[in-house]
Formats: sequence, C-alpha cells, structure tokens
Amino acid sequence: MDANERLIRAVQHATRKLAGSGPFDSLLRDVLSICVEAVGAAGGTIYTHDPATRTLRFQHVLPEDVGDRLPFRILPDDFGVVGRVFHNRQAETTQAQHDEPHQVIAKATGVVVDNMVTVPLMVPDEEPIGVVQLINKASGNFTENDVAVLEIVSNVSALAFMNHALSEQSARALQLLGMGRVAHDIKNMAAAQKSMVDYVELPLAILNGELGDLNPDPETRRLANEANEMLGRLRRSLELTMDYTKLMSDLSSGIPLRPELRYEPMADTIATSVSYYEPQCRQNGVALVYQIQTDASPACHDRLYMFRICQNLVSNAIKAVMEKAGPEGKPGSITVRYRALEGQPHIVEVEDTGPGMSREIIERVLAGRAGSMWEKAKGSGWGTKIVLNLVEAQRGSLEIDSEVGVGTTFRVLLPAGDCPSDASSPVT
Repeated sequence: MDANERLIRAVQHATRKLAGSGPFDSLLRDVLSICVEAVGAAGGTIYTHDPATRTLRFQHVLPEDVGDRLPFRILPDDFGVVGRVFHNRQAETTQAQHDEPHQVIAKATGVVVDNMVTVPLMVPDEEPIGVVQLINKASGNFTENDVAVLEIVSNVSALAFMNHALSEQSARALQLLGMGRVAHDIKNMAAAQKSMVDYVELPLAILNGELGDLNPDPETRRLANEANEMLGRLRRSLELTMDYTKLMSDLSSGIPLRPELRYEPMADTIATSVSYYEPQCRQNGVALVYQIQTDASPACHDRLYMFRICQNLVSNAIKAVMEKAGPEGKPGSITVRYRALEGQPHIVEVEDTGPGMSREIIERVLAGRAGSMWEKAKGSGWGTKIVLNLVEAQRGSLEIDSEVGVGTTFRVLLPAGDCPSDASSPVT
C-alpha cells in the first residue's frame, strides 16, 4: 500500500470513528488505535492538555497493559519532547532517547524506545488540545509520509473534539434554562403553600390558647402539640425549598453567588440534611452510617450551601450503590463523615461502596463536565456541578478518591478560621 493510499484510508477510518456520539474518552482511544495502525507503530500514548494546571494528562496507551506501569501520568506541558511539540505546534521524529526520564520510563514499563514520532492534536490556527506520541516503527524509522498521515488524523480528531465540546455546551445551556424555569415554578408553588401555613397558624394559636384555659385531657393536648410541631416542620421545609429554588434560579441565570457565611457549628446541619435520605436508604437496603464529630469547632460556611452539598453527595452515593447492587440487590453502604482537627480544614466525606470511577471520569467531575455515571439513574450531571460551585463559593475545595469495583469517596474541605472580611462579596 503506497503512502497516499495509507493517508486516505487513515483519514476515512478516523472520520467514521469520530463521527460517533459516544464519550470522547473512548473516541480518544480510537484516535490512538488509528494512529498506531496507520503508520505501523508498535504502540503509543495520547495526552490531553489541561489549561488550568498547564499539564499534559495521560489518557490512553497501547499496548494497554503498559498503562498500569507508566511512572508519569501527568506531565508539565513543557516537559520533554511532548511539551516541546505541544508548544511549538510542530511534529517531531526522534531517535532513541537515553536521558534520565526516558530511562525511568523504560525501566518501569519494560519498553525500550528505538524511535518515535510526536504530533500535536490540533486544528490549524487553534490551540492544541493534546499530543499523540508513537514509538518503534515496525520497519525502519518514521518518515515524512508518516508525519503527514498523523497530522491529518490529528486535525480530524481535534475538530471532532471541538464539535463534541460545542454540542456538550449547547446541551448544558438548554438544561440550565430548563432548570431555571422549573426552579421558578417550584418557588411559586412553595410560596403559595407557605401562605396557607401562615393562614392556618393564627387559628391554631387561638385554639391552643383556648385549650390552655379549658385544661383539656392529655390526648387532646398531645394532638394539639403534634399539630403545632408538624406545622413548624412544614414551614421550615417550605422556607428551605424557597431558598434552594432561588439558588437554582441564580445558578441557571449566571447570577454571582453570594453565600451568607457564618462562623458557627456545622455538625447539626450535616446530620439533618443527610437524615432526609434515611427512608430511601432503608427502602433499598442501603446502610447509612454517620461518623460526625459533634464537638468540632465552628466553621465558616453557608448553612444552605452545606445542606445542599451533603444532600447532593448522598443522593449520588445512593445511585452509585444501587448501580452496583444489580438485579441481585446486594446491600451496600454509605458513610458520612465530618471532622475538624484544631487549626486544620473542616472535612466532610461521603463514601459509598458503589462501582467506583475511572481516573478520566474523576477528572471530568472535578472539571464540572460529567453527566450521569450510572445506567439506572440517568441524569444531567448538574448535581456534581452544583456541588463544585457551592464548595468554591465557600472558599473550599473538592477531592475525589475512587477505585473501580470498590467505591468512591467525595471529600469537601473548608478552610479553618474565622470568616474573611469580604465574605459578603459575590462569588462568580
């Protein structure tokens, strides 16, 4: 097969593969396979660029069993050949590398590099989205024709990425618009119900006063007290619903968040928010475990924000546990932890025994780009995006530990100490 035919076949193959609608992580795996096959390489690696951290992140490798042995999964975007190619936007063919980093890689993976070609993943005149690096051509060294094939595949791949990103942004914009409208409707309904509660409170207060004068029997007094308690709970629930729907409306409209940060204990807020999910956990055979430090020092936080953060994380954890349970319905567990050592960040953790997440999914979650991860609980992914926004608005951070097949821990960290003097300023 001559060079022109290989070029045409590689482009056709890339175009067919990348026209699919699957997750882009799997498309990147296809890109790497296409590149390896097109130029007759023994294997290769594909990296994507993270502008926020200025790093190149390992995505896929061929042969796949080498992936677990790679000593470097995240590289500075100016590191070595891949960094140079990324910044120069020019492909390079290189012979055997014997510097220290490559010796470390060779020792860890058992793969000795005789020659390699490195190509930026980019559309002409646009920023590169990553780098493809192939090693050990089956016959001789990589040629200019090989570079031409890889550059065309790179252009097609980068264009597919940009189209994918635009489609995703469009879908999320529509979801935001819909979420804002629903939040507005719910707020109106909650306000109407609260008006009814306000209307009932007055005659109930009069009735209780008359009962006090009449000295009723214990059963009548118990029923009156229960009615008072239930009305109070209903009022608090409606007020919470109105506050939260306003928050959702602000988020969907792009209005800067203005957390009401207060320096006060947080343990009760966490326990109360999670308790709403106890019936759902019991119904599905999910063990809900509390490990909350009740004597923790006060924390600077917004009570409503922390309430929603905990509820969203526990709701996601239930979905994860149920996903792993399968048709057998094997029980799983969710553990909610809160601790705060003197002078150290306040830590809230929600740990589940679900199916776990890959590194790629974790990165998408932390970047605010993840949709629903579970087949049985389809969703937009806005729950985790909201958690990220609410955590950041409180000057906190979110971490995720996960192992596929074992489970996941979401960890919220809030700084220790008093609330800052600019606590009332908007957070965008």
